[in-house]
Amino acid sequence: MKKLLYILLAIVLIVVVGIGALLALVDPNQFKPLLSEQVKKATGRDLVIAGDISWRFFPSIGFNLGETEFRNPDGFAEPNLVKLGSAELSVSVMPLFSQHLDIGNVSLYDARVFIQTRADGVSNLDGLGEQQAEVSEPATLSAPAEAEPEAAVPESKETSQPWSISLVGMELVNASAIIRDDKAGTITEVSRLNFSLAHFSPGEWTNANFDVIGNNGELSFTAKGETGLLIQPGFKDGELKALTLSATAKDSVNDIEVFELGVDKFKVGEWSTISYNTKGQVPDLVFDANGQTRLKLSKDFNVAELEQLTLAAKLKGNTLPRPEMTVKLDADANYDVAKGLATLSRFETAIDEIAMKGKGSFQSADIPAIRFAVNSDNIDLDAFLGLKQEPSSKPSAEDGKQASSSQSGSQSDEAAPVSDIEPDLSVLKTLDLAGTVNIGKLKAANARVSNVQLDVNVKKGVLKLNRFDANLYGGSVNAQATIDANGKLPKYQVTKQIKGVQIQPMLIDIAQNDTLAGTGNIDVTLSGAGLAEKRIRQNTSGTIDINFADGAIYGVNIPQMIREAKATLKGRKAEYVKEDKKTDFSALTATVKLGKGEASTNNLHLASPLLRIDGKGNTNLMSEAIDFTINTSVVATSKGQGGKEIDEVADLTVPIDVKGDWKQPTFSLNLKKLLKQNNELEEKAKKEVDRGLEKLLGDKAKDDKIKNAADKLLKGLFN
Repeated sequence: MKKLLYILLAIVLIVVVGIGALLALVDPNQFKPLLSEQVKKATGRDLVIAGDISWRFFPSIGFNLGETEFRNPDGFAEPNLVKLGSAELSVSVMPLFSQHLDIGNVSLYDARVFIQTRADGVSNLDGLGEQQAEVSEPATLSAPAEAEPEAAVPESKETSQPWSISLVGMELVNASAIIRDDKAGTITEVSRLNFSLAHFSPGEWTNANFDVIGNNGELSFTAKGETGLLIQPGFKDGELKALTLSATAKDSVNDIEVFELGVDKFKVGEWSTISYNTKGQVPDLVFDANGQTRLKLSKDFNVAELEQLTLAAKLKGNTLPRPEMTVKLDADANYDVAKGLATLSRFETAIDEIAMKGKGSFQSADIPAIRFAVNSDNIDLDAFLGLKQEPSSKPSAEDGKQASSSQSGSQSDEAAPVSDIEPDLSVLKTLDLAGTVNIGKLKAANARVSNVQLDVNVKKGVLKLNRFDANLYGGSVNAQATIDANGKLPKYQVTKQIKGVQIQPMLIDIAQNDTLAGTGNIDVTLSGAGLAEKRIRQNTSGTIDINFADGAIYGVNIPQMIREAKATLKGRKAEYVKEDKKTDFSALTATVKLGKGEASTNNLHLASPLLRIDGKGNTNLMSEAIDFTINTSVVATSKGQGGKEIDEVADLTVPIDVKGDWKQPTFSLNLKKLLKQNNELEEKAKKEVDRGLEKLLGDKAKDDKIKNAADKLLKGLFN
């Protein structure tokens, strides 16, 4: 027993003597020049160890390092790239005999990093490592003329045991950093960064956490997080679990009050569940959003998949279509890194009462390729945008007012100025887009359509509406259009076919105008250059073919005007009959030609059992002035619209002038043309005048002077 005690005392004595000898004979500070020299060779930069290097023997062997600086080249705002306040490192000795490197706690205090890119583009990171490459290159060129034979190394009978490593812990305390880009004019500063890693050993779980405070220009930010960490032996794979991250950011206009991210676990090739929550405000928008998704990253790090991605957000802001909105999303997506292809295989979204679903894709390229297909059962844009709608109403038979009187009295009699500012279509040159939209019911600008089918594509600055089909007001519409934005002014072509549409309900809904009723067929072929409203009116050319059946023109009762004209010719007042102020027709056709800022027609034709109306004229698309002449012929009795029967007016042609503008058209009987176009009436009028003069003047009516005066008066009316 005494011998064993002596042996132990001898070992302790040897250790103490060894430590004493190490402290007495080996000063670690003598390695400073060597360390500086090796760093200089490797990086071309100076390493200055201003503090002392000292040994540490408890609880394990290690050393402490004082203030250390890794210098910048000349010409930068700060002298140091990295400055370290102090550091501690220890290693356990006994495990080394078992080929295990057991590193104690590694601590770095008050580290500071300064990275700068000057206005000329030169960075203080440039050139790091180049010095080492220059030094080592000659060694590869000077090979011996003849290699000496290597001594045979006897194979070990026992397979060598691989080294293992473990780390008691690591901490970065009160670190800071500045990233300054003078070329871009930005500065990002990390004023405080703390990081800690608990006991680390490959194959065993450990915990890591960090916190950071900094600012990027005016934007200040904070972040902190923690996670469980597992690194597999060989450092070829790793896992995370229970990861949490929270952050804030704020400047003069933005305030991200909360951003929280949580991950249950993460391992390459397996599904992870991620949850997130954010709340704050940016200019004109306050938001509160949360959601979750499942994420899987392929083992080759090439494909990322998102499954059951959900989002629920509440938005408030003056720039929104509504002061408050609720947005929901449910989707599946994936991204292929090698192909640069993002695919939205399924999405369902709801923005308040508007619900949509579909799919899409994004192919990364110089001009990204976007493809989509969107479907919705019902979209009411007017309700969504909060637009006030004019009440739809039928024209009243009681007051017989013209359609123009139903418009707001606040409207100006003068045409409003039209814009000559072209829309910016440069975005069309940056898109490769193609997709379809299908909507069961759609209401926009108070127009109601259903079964909407749209097919559109954009490529090389050209937008093509390949198809627009819809049902509306008892009929259907089919349209195609092209806009080419490659020229000085955008060029456009439009073709449209409208079939079987009830005109009056559509006009009431869209234009609050009930002037025209009937079943309409319209064919439109138009083209032009320039999309500013002024250029559309000036440059549009083409034709509009109109074919209406079984309708009426409201605001004018042509049979009544005929009766008044006949009564005027007879010197009587027409009998008043209470009836609608409208003119019925069985057919209304016209071909409207557009060009040089005008719309004109010379074949307006209206037919009914009572009337035959032919007209011609034009309207100025800039001033909105109207100048039309309508010739009306009575082909049957005028009793058909409530008037007292006056058969004598059969085959009488009555000219009616339509003047005014689009907002307030006026209708008036052209008495001069009426008399001129109907020569037989001149004789009847002459006889009526002669009889009137005889009653009034007696024999004096036969005086030549009086007859000449009467003839001149009649000629003035008829010529």
